[in-house]
Amino acid sequence: MDLVMKKTAAFISAILLLAACEKSVHIPIPYDGDKIVVNSLMQPDSVLYIRVTRSQPPGATSFPAIRDAGVTVKAGDLEVPLQWQEIGGKGYFVSTQPVSAALRYTIQVAADGLDTVRAADTLPRRPVLADPFAQVQGNRVKFTLKDVRGKDFYRFRLYAGEMNAAGRIVPVKRLRYRFDPSYNNSFTDLITNNYLESTLIPDERFDGHNIAVVMQTERVSQPGDFLVLEVTGLTWHSWQYLKTLELQNANEGNLLVEQNRVHTNVAGGYGIFGGVNAAHLNIEIK
Repeated sequence: MDLVMKKTAAFISAILLLAACEKSVHIPIPYDGDKIVVNSLMQPDSVLYIRVTRSQPPGATSFPAIRDAGVTVKAGDLEVPLQWQEIGGKGYFVSTQPVSAALRYTIQVAADGLDTVRAADTLPRRPVLADPFAQVQGNRVKFTLKDVRGKDFYRFRLYAGEMNAAGRIVPVKRLRYRFDPSYNNSFTDLITNNYLESTLIPDERFDGHNIAVVMQTERVSQPGDFLVLEVTGLTWHSWQYLKTLELQNANEGNLLVEQNRVHTNVAGGYGIFGGVNAAHLNIEIK
């Protein structure tokens, strides 16, 4: 047997040996038992949509709604009337009045056989946006974010829009973008070659300052296009929830990374009852 054949035989033997040593490994994921799950992101001037479900063990694909749950919401000291609605095949407790930015909201949910849960949050400031700009055959969208002094958290998203029958520009499709490294000095740690649909950013590097933000899109803008820029202010709880959820989704299926828990402010249960406040700028490409 010549040297090449000997090396080939040794390589094949090594592969067979490794295959023979393989074992399936069961990694137990702790489960604390069924609990109430509350999911609601409050937006000012909109009614409150509250999804109440029962938690399930890891690997479950469906989470049953608790339609007969006792749900009490208060805006300040006043109780908020709720009604049950089916929306898109799912059940929600929906308020009969819009959310007010000036009040603190609390929720309590009780259900037979489950621990009663509670949560509370306020509404964040609405981001101040100005000076939108985009041009034909360009792939950059520029605007000014006027940050107010004090801790703020933001989520950035960009949509393709269209004119509806009432003459208003409405978002119809979320677009992928990245921050242009030539302009965004405040986002240097977020500069990436990947195009994303959403970005979460705290104001640590620009607290109390006006900054120019430049997004670079995957495709160039054409005459007659509409763009809708959305920047959402987040409370600490809604920020932590979205950030940890983003991290969990990024690490899903990676056994080399310790799985993180998604943040919850629901005492005794899971989910999020948090405030958000979105601002929009419409851009017509001419």
